[in-house]
Order: sequence, then C-alpha cells, then structure tokens
Amino acid sequence: MSFIDFFGNVVRKKDVYFKYSTDEQWTGEYWIDGKKIYCKVVSVRGFTEDKYVAHNISNLHRVLSCDLFVKFNDGTNHMMPRAHKDNDHDGISIQVNKTNLILQVGQSNGFSNASGYAILKYVKTN
Repeated sequence: MSFIDFFGNVVRKKDVYFKYSTDEQWTGEYWIDGKKIYCKVVSVRGFTEDKYVAHNISNLHRVLSCDLFVKFNDGTNHMMPRAHKDNDHDGISIQVNKTNLILQVGQSNGFSNASGYAILKYVKTN
C-alpha cells in the first residue's frame, strides 16, 4: 500500500501485520544508511553461568536492539539486562557477536528454570 505525502513523495507503508519469528525476516524498515533492518527471535533456556546461544545470522553487521525477556517456573517475568541496587546480586549483560548471543551472568544469579526469547533487530553487511 502506498500514498503521496505532503511533498508529493510516494510513501509505502510497512506491513502492520508483522509477525515475530525464529526465522530471519525483513521488518519493512531501513536503517539510516539505507540498509534493510531484519528481525529474528532467538530462544534462551536455563542458565546459571555465562551462556552462548548460536543465533545463526549470516553477514551480521550491526545489532540495533536486543530485547531479552525470561519467565520462571513460578510465572514471574524478568526483562534483561538485569541489574540490582543491592550488593547481594550481580547483573546480567547481553552481547551479540558474529555467531552468538552471549549472556554474561553474575555469580549470584540462578536462571536454571528460566526460559525466554531475545528479539534481535539488526542490519547485514550486504
């Protein structure tokens, strides 16, 4: 679907029925350099120490965002990264390299019964 804006430019609307998927897909958006923005959901399950999860993204250039959330067996939900105000816990950081989603886990965190998803938005080298 497209329409003409105030300046006479033809503007295409993106698909408002975008569905998240564990398969890579184009979001319908472009980054500031004109490259397509892609999205992929990566499943994460149980961890008590640093966890490396293969994301299987080819030609990854730049990650624009990573929204990670997990749910525990008792039903509580946690958004990541997680940081604490007290001295009893260590936070969790998230890194993404060319091959893996990396969760770096502080020594007091126990996520062995947690499962969740990371939503990666990124651009590719070509």
